[in-house]
Amino acid sequence: MAFRLGLELIEMASVLFINRVYPPAPGATGEMLRDLAVRLIGRGHEITVLTTSFEKAPCNGVFDGVRVVRISAAFSRAGFLHRALSYLLMIPRFLIRALWLPRHDFVVTKTDPPMLAVLGPMLATFKGCRVVHWAQDLYPEVAEELGVLPKGNPVTRLLKTVSTYALRRCDAVVSIGRCMTRRLRDRGVAFSRIHEIPNWAPRLESPDRSGFRARHGLEGDFVVQYSGNLGLAHEFDTLLETAFRLREQPVVFLVVGSGPRLAELIEASRLRGLANIRFLPSQPSEGLADSLAAADAHWVSLRSALCGLVVPSKVYGALASGRPVVFAGPASSEAARLIKEHGAGVVVEPGRAADLAGAILDWLADPAAHQVVCRKAMLAGSTETADDAAKSFEEMLGQTARKPAARS
Repeated sequence: MAFRLGLELIEMASVLFINRVYPPAPGATGEMLRDLAVRLIGRGHEITVLTTSFEKAPCNGVFDGVRVVRISAAFSRAGFLHRALSYLLMIPRFLIRALWLPRHDFVVTKTDPPMLAVLGPMLATFKGCRVVHWAQDLYPEVAEELGVLPKGNPVTRLLKTVSTYALRRCDAVVSIGRCMTRRLRDRGVAFSRIHEIPNWAPRLESPDRSGFRARHGLEGDFVVQYSGNLGLAHEFDTLLETAFRLREQPVVFLVVGSGPRLAELIEASRLRGLANIRFLPSQPSEGLADSLAAADAHWVSLRSALCGLVVPSKVYGALASGRPVVFAGPASSEAARLIKEHGAGVVVEPGRAADLAGAILDWLADPAAHQVVCRKAMLAGSTETADDAAKSFEEMLGQTARKPAARS
């Protein structure tokens, strides 16, 4: 490995990324990892991805220049205990397989499965590499706030102690937002080792907006779309109340996706008689552009307690589609700040359904004003791209290589 001096970029590095999913396995973290890995290959780096097996993918191989190594690791969503056990067993399997791989200049862990950050310092000790943690979520705090782990429980305290120790021992930690940086600082991670690299929007080419709307009977309606995973971190009471307030208006709330709270949302909308909430399954990647462009506005939400622990990445795709975002969540979240700084939508705290209903009615009544905010959304959505992230990642690797190792 050779590095240029000063502020110039790193010439070439070998990097091992570790994450539970990688395409063709579904999952947003895997999709982003592929986007970044392919671009780093294009910039002259050697990239290996260590991930889990997937029935539709060969075990090992080189794809788009990226060497993919898969381990056998059963994963169950049958319940909390099964999922926790699945995650727990993955970490030693990742460690053993990584130890058998050739030495890399850098090892980058993500947050799928949770607590994967603990691998970094171990591999640094045995392999003499630099370690980076690319934080998409912060555990165990996320599990605490969602009620998966009890606050103050000895097991929870132990997990946080171990996680904090691992983060402090990383040579660099990648934060995906300013709100997350604050959380990392609260953990005692040195500011000089935190690098903010936001997530980015998927590539959306030639969307067929009218075709999608015609296929699903949406012509003539103002469509507010929620697209993506319906997870525990997201807040839906405000969406239900806003839909109730607009039930007599030509406004449709279109929920596209799946997740643990889908059945709950379907049942809640049925009990309240909200025929203006419709549901579609997750769209294939080749149909994502059509789906996102079919909306007149996008709905994104986040529970206030999770600010900085989670940054909803779906906001980037929503903005890139050229549609304003209705965000029900904390104002200090990176998503909220992006929307407000570009005037690309409306931000309110969860529960303020009247304000959100009013904003939607304003756009419905004034198409010209709606087009103005659509253009602002498109501009906001173009501020972060996968190419930008690859360049920032490369700069981060170069800066990390020039600093003393964290373990020293």
